[in-house]
Amino acid sequence: MVTHDIKNHKFKIESLKGLSCLEYDLTGHIFTVLHTIVPAALSGKGLAAQLAEAAYSWAVKNRYTVRSDCTYMTAWMKRHER
Repeated sequence: MVTHDIKNHKFKIESLKGLSCLEYDLTGHIFTVLHTIVPAALSGKGLAAQLAEAAYSWAVKNRYTVRSDCTYMTAWMKRHER
């Protein structure tokens, strides 16, 4: 389950195998994804995609323009034509 830590600008998925997170910055009405981090033990399970979807949906719902400095998020946005 993805949780949103608004205070620390992170979307997170916590499990016994580690913490997966997407970190972002807000400047004005620009939502910039900085990093997506998933532990190696959890790689390939779709966690980064869940984080990307949650972050993108939240940003759009709150009328932010989404930008990415993260290679994963950039690729995700291209795959989903966003």
